[in-house]
Amino acid sequence: MTARRTATSGLAGRDDLPPRGARIHLVGIAGAGMRGLALLLSRAGYAVSGSDRGGVAGLVELAAAGVELHGEHAAAHVAGAELVIRSSAVALDHVEVAAAREAGIPLLRRARAMGALLNGSPLVGIAGTHGKTTITAMTGFACEAAGLDPRVLVGGRVSAWGGFARPGEGVAVVEADEFDRSFLELDPTLAVVSSLEPEHLDTYGDFEAVREAYAEFARRAADRDGVLYCADDAGARVLGESLPGGRSYGFGEDAWLRIEEAGSGRTRLEWPEGSIEIRLRVPGRHNALNAAAAFAAARLAGGEPEEAARGLEAFGGVGRRLETLARRGEVSAGGGRVTVVDDYAHHPTEVAASIAALRAAAPGRCVEVVFQPHLYSRTRDFAAEFGAALEAADRARVLPIYPAREAPIEGVSSALITAAAPRVEAIDRDAAVRRAAEVAAARASEGGDTVVCYMGAGDVTDIAHEAARRLTGDADALEA
Repeated sequence: MTARRTATSGLAGRDDLPPRGARIHLVGIAGAGMRGLALLLSRAGYAVSGSDRGGVAGLVELAAAGVELHGEHAAAHVAGAELVIRSSAVALDHVEVAAAREAGIPLLRRARAMGALLNGSPLVGIAGTHGKTTITAMTGFACEAAGLDPRVLVGGRVSAWGGFARPGEGVAVVEADEFDRSFLELDPTLAVVSSLEPEHLDTYGDFEAVREAYAEFARRAADRDGVLYCADDAGARVLGESLPGGRSYGFGEDAWLRIEEAGSGRTRLEWPEGSIEIRLRVPGRHNALNAAAAFAAARLAGGEPEEAARGLEAFGGVGRRLETLARRGEVSAGGGRVTVVDDYAHHPTEVAASIAALRAAAPGRCVEVVFQPHLYSRTRDFAAEFGAALEAADRARVLPIYPAREAPIEGVSSALITAAAPRVEAIDRDAAVRRAAEVAAARASEGGDTVVCYMGAGDVTDIAHEAARRLTGDADALEA
């Protein structure tokens, strides 16, 4: 795989980091991206500390790596640090950030620090409106099985790695997030673009600006290991075909890496030099596309086909991506079975893909969705599309908006979604927590198989876990 030849103007590199052994402090360390970065910095030889107001009790992989953790923020935490890294969610007037600036300690955003650590070496940057977390983890599995010892930084928890990163000495595989233009801090030698649709318009303003940012990101790899893009996605295809060095993947006949359903749960991948069949453990057409991207990326990184395929067959999913939390009942016993699933889908295309995957995994099963819209601006921009996607479920209910970083927008609420979709109902938090247990009580006499999928990018995951506890009485156990 081709390493970067020369420095790209304005991009961070190792000179932006202090000498190994120095202390680096991370503000907002409990965030998914920050946790993975902290682990890679620790394994790279830095003394790492971090703080988060949400608490640090669950950061077991960081504690095991010797990271100094603080469950609250204080100016004293940055004393002695030679670099402070802040999450994009942390404002410049934050107490620790302000203390670092007053003390003259260098300060980097998380995205720039990631570029400083990884730029200048073989780097697979995986971007896309949808799918990038799963593709990044799948690529890591494929590269690991192929003996490439990858360093992986991913936005979801991977059980096999015990967290959000896999330390290694080989090729870097990184989830390249377009939010806040973060991926423009990376210098990929291979760029993967899974999809390109309007998203994060609060950052970009309009879709043309999104397209321009993706083009800038992908162009950096075009004359090196190239651009890998999904031919089935209109936006990704237009981008990929506009750049030199592009290779496509998809179900279409003209794709460089073509996907075929091989029957019995197997997927066949064909490319100009060969073909292979794999059996995926994760359901859905979208995961077949994700696997194709990961297989091609691992091959272009130097992995052998059989080994890369073996890694994909071992992949069991990423946290909050159609993750089963609990199950109660057994259909064959004459009653009903209810399964609680937690999913991160927060864009209409993702919602539609997740519902389709749930149906594909168990045809005939009743699919019920409890959806939490994420951001006022996204709800305003895509209310009708969310409604249409949710109506593909047998039953769908919508929680109030999770605002995240945004202030309320007048006239914008989850009622915009229910108004656009007559079959979609509103639900409050307490009722959402009870919903899985209520379905189980009904199914005990009616019979049938139901999945209740709690979906969204906000704290709906907490609702899902509480619903799982109420369903089974034990959040850690899955019944048969």
